[in-house]
Amino acid sequence: MICQPDFNKGQILPAVLLLESLNLLQFLTPDVQLRGTDEKMVEFKALAVAHRHVIKNYLNVSISEKHTPIATPNSPS
Repeated sequence: MICQPDFNKGQILPAVLLLESLNLLQFLTPDVQLRGTDEKMVEFKALAVAHRHVIKNYLNVSISEKHTPIATPNSPS
């Protein structure tokens, strides 16, 4: 029997590419503490706000201009 492709698992690629284009990996450095006032965080917030509709569509996470650069949503909205 030939394995059939799993369409649902294949749909994770757009989300991964979105996170990569947002340069999220820059924040995953061990032993580095970030503050909301750090230049990288302010730039990240601006980028996230500019692309908030794409983020909502692919990640089901709402981004608001009212959020601080460091905000952790309780659950997708």
